[in-house]
Amino acid sequence: MPLDALDQQTLNGLPRITGLESAYGVKVNDLDVPQLFALYERTGFLYPAKAARLQPYMELVRENWRRLLQAGDSLLYVLTAGDNQMGCASISVWRSTLNGWTSQHLVSENPLASRAVILAGSASSMLKGIDESHQNWFRPENRFPSRVFGSMVQSIGDQMASVQRHMYFAVSRKSVLPVDKRFRIVPYDPSHHQALLAIASLVRGGVYVTSEDFTNDVGLDEVNEVYRTVDLKRTRQIWLAYRGLKEEPIGAAIAYRGPLGVNLSFIENRCDLLLHPTLPDSDTEAVVSSLLHFASQAYVDFELDEMPVIADEVAATALHHIGGEFLRHYCQGIWLKDGQPRFYRHVDSFYSRLLQRIGKQAQPSPAGVPEPL
Repeated sequence: MPLDALDQQTLNGLPRITGLESAYGVKVNDLDVPQLFALYERTGFLYPAKAARLQPYMELVRENWRRLLQAGDSLLYVLTAGDNQMGCASISVWRSTLNGWTSQHLVSENPLASRAVILAGSASSMLKGIDESHQNWFRPENRFPSRVFGSMVQSIGDQMASVQRHMYFAVSRKSVLPVDKRFRIVPYDPSHHQALLAIASLVRGGVYVTSEDFTNDVGLDEVNEVYRTVDLKRTRQIWLAYRGLKEEPIGAAIAYRGPLGVNLSFIENRCDLLLHPTLPDSDTEAVVSSLLHFASQAYVDFELDEMPVIADEVAATALHHIGGEFLRHYCQGIWLKDGQPRFYRHVDSFYSRLLQRIGKQAQPSPAGVPEPL
């Protein structure tokens, strides 16, 4: 999609990539893992429920972060801004597909600093020019990210961005999940490619399909090669559900595996549960149970006792009936490469209004590049 004049103006106003850190007042990978996790605790990011679920695996999580950071900025990088006196902010970004990234764990003691790390990350992506997509996950009851990220589709457009609300369940791996013989559950192979694209597009939309790279790297084999350089892995296994011998899928279970705790809510190991919108309520539980029965194969070596399942409201009753524990709602926000200039302006505009309201004067350049902090 060609850039419009305003998008091109945004790109033209960015600093050179070699001057990015000084232009925004940010540092890359400046904090070691203990310092970073201390910041998460100090700012309340690790709220009690999240901290309790994470605590038994904390040493492994810290080790995974150390390994990822050994790869420079090819798997995980952390942007920080501000200082101890004025307050600081941090955001971490990890590679979820070969050319797709997940921005997460935005913590802030200073709105100027949080503005800097978000805009610097966006600017870096635009200047590199190879990132096809970005996404983030946030709780809808968390007012700040809901206001800034939850409204981005209005600024970017629904062809280049999406924000969808999901339910996050923990399904015990010890559960006996019945398989209903009326439905045929098959592991993905290349002959199912068009079927996978069809149900993923129908249930989650084209932006989701692009961001998750279902077109080119279904099993995440290419990105897994990058993870293997630090003795970690990133994989994806998929099962499709069909009614009898019919050829249109009625459901899918998409099981991601990755280094535990890259996301502190274990989103890197989620199982996306997709159900066809015309699936009758009377069949929902049977399809959900059958799909998760097979998807559990992807979690035989998983450190947790449960599978993290991301599903839509239509699957909630079925997940409760099979023993799933509802943990929280999450929104998945996605913006594609061509929408990055609009995402940048959207964030910059939001923070400019916020800073004016709290009595601070933001002075962005025409392209929205902040003054050094």
